[in-house]
Order: sequence, then C-alpha cells, then structure tokens
Amino acid sequence: MKPTRRVFLAAGAAMPPLVTSILPASQAPAAVGTRSTLQQVMDLIIPSGDGMPSAGEAGGLAYLERLIERDQNAKTDITKALAVADAFSQRSFQKPFADLEKKNQIAILTEMEAQAPQVFDTIRAYVYESYYEQPAIWKRIGYELYPTDHTGPHLPPFNDAALTNVRKMRKLYKDV
Repeated sequence: MKPTRRVFLAAGAAMPPLVTSILPASQAPAAVGTRSTLQQVMDLIIPSGDGMPSAGEAGGLAYLERLIERDQNAKTDITKALAVADAFSQRSFQKPFADLEKKNQIAILTEMEAQAPQVFDTIRAYVYESYYEQPAIWKRIGYELYPTDHTGPHLPPFNDAALTNVRKMRKLYKDV
C-alpha cells in the first residue's frame, strides 16, 4: 500500500495512547536535535552498503529540508514521525531517539513499524523519495532520465527467436 497524506492523518486517530499525548506537529516546539534525528532515521532506513551511499550521504537530508520549507503537509508528516520516534524512545529507554545507540534506534523503528505503521510508512516513503530523487543515485542504479520534450530510449528490434520455447508449449487456452 502506498501511503497517502490522507491515510497518515487518519492513522493519527488510531495510534496507541503513547502517541496521542504528543502535540500536533504544527504546535510542537522545534526540537534542538530534529535535524540530527532526521539524519539518523534516514540513514537507518537506507544505510550505506555495496558501494551505495546512505540516504543522508546521498543528499536526502538537504532534499527533505527544502521540501519541509515549501510543503506544510510534508513538514507536518515528518515532524510527527520524528516526535513518534522520540516518544517510543522515551518510553522504552528514557532518552531521546538521537541519544540512543544504533541497535536501540533500530529497535525503536521496528517498534514504530509494528505499532504505528502508517507513521512509519509515511517517513519511509519520504526517505525513499529523498534518496531516489538524487541524480547521483540515478547514475549508480543505471536510471536515465528522458524528459518529455525529447525522444526516449530506443528498443532493440524484436528477436522472434525469443518465442521458440513458448511456441513449443501446449495451449493454455481453449479455442472457441
């Protein structure tokens, strides 16, 4: 299921009691470690490995910061997700999320995924968006952008020999 902002907002009413004690993101005071917390969450959702950078290293943090500046819904969604991560962290470890060891941060995100799945799905979707919007990532995964005002890639001519084995198969349908 691809989470939408509407699904995210509807999930707010169905969250565990822990989360309902949090102020709405638009009323919450700005947390000192919000940027650091966001970077940590991003790098746990998409860590570096196999020659690929983490979400933060790829420029995802800067992308989300620009998005937050111009999109109030994104700001609300991301702020609320970080507040939920901090609330789960306070409940389980009596520390803010940013102050936890990596293994405990992973445990908190795993708990969020199980107990507040809409919130987790929303932050994960923003992290994925921030990662795969980076031209540096496009190059690494072999994606080529073809603008709509230019011709796109050209397919090789069809090779009829590719159907040889399919033509040898028995019919999977009835003639009517």
